[in-house]
Amino acid sequence: MFSIRGEIDFYNAYTKAILLATSSKLEETIQNAKQFFKHIIPKLSLGLDPMTDFSLSFSWDEIQQNTEEILDFSEKIAKAKDIRLVVCIDEFQNISSYGDSLAFQKLLRSVWQKHENTCYCLYGSKFHTLQELFERQSMPFYRFGDLIHLDKISEENWFVFIKEKFEQTHKQISDDLILKIIHTVVCHPYYVQQLSHLIWGKTINVVDENIFDSALDDMIQQNALLYQRDTENMSAYQINFLRAIANGVTTNLSSTEVINKYRLGSSANVAKIKKYMINQEIIDVRKKEYYFIDPVYELWFREEM
Repeated sequence: MFSIRGEIDFYNAYTKAILLATSSKLEETIQNAKQFFKHIIPKLSLGLDPMTDFSLSFSWDEIQQNTEEILDFSEKIAKAKDIRLVVCIDEFQNISSYGDSLAFQKLLRSVWQKHENTCYCLYGSKFHTLQELFERQSMPFYRFGDLIHLDKISEENWFVFIKEKFEQTHKQISDDLILKIIHTVVCHPYYVQQLSHLIWGKTINVVDENIFDSALDDMIQQNALLYQRDTENMSAYQINFLRAIANGVTTNLSSTEVINKYRLGSSANVAKIKKYMINQEIIDVRKKEYYFIDPVYELWFREEM
């Protein structure tokens, strides 16, 4: 749902995904679309490869009158074919930005909770937004299903992965430098791969410290414009708050000593800053310790701020 900006885009993508998963040829795709939609007529536009390169759309007027028919599509086709479907929806938290999001969530919940042959795996990258969607009693998806919090990929798995990729291309990297990659970006999946790739690209035969430092600098610079833009919008209090965390002050941020040293205003102001930073996915807290969610942003922040 990263690129899906509203209900009608959701319905189009949702239906297309189900058609692709349950049809093995073009004729079957068309037949399924005709058979399971009684009150609305989907429009199919075919590309060079009809089984993968096609677009699907509905009339908004028809959708408004028959939304449940679309949301029931997965269950109807699963029953008819005697199969079980798992509908996986990534970046599900984007639903909170839709117009009248609450009403749309209520509609999804009211239809999907009746399904017996279809189950839904809803996940995404914005932990706190997802937490609000599924754990607040006032939200439609409260206790919709089992909640699973995924840990980071382990250091051991990353070590094996990086070592194998370098060996497969006949380039040497020491165990110490592999661990340095992992620790520098704190097992962050995107950055482990980005930093490893940059190091690999700079290496002819053997990775050394100079190559590592050069690749790390490149990675920071590649993301610098984004970090600069985000930081420019912060208040002086918010920047000072991040300075405290970057300097290793991860607990007792509301103490008089920390407030005075980093000019944070008051304990009430610190509470507001914490809430803002967590909601913006800039920091998080575990075991009462605050930390940067983006480890490369933290590296950039330490250098520049």
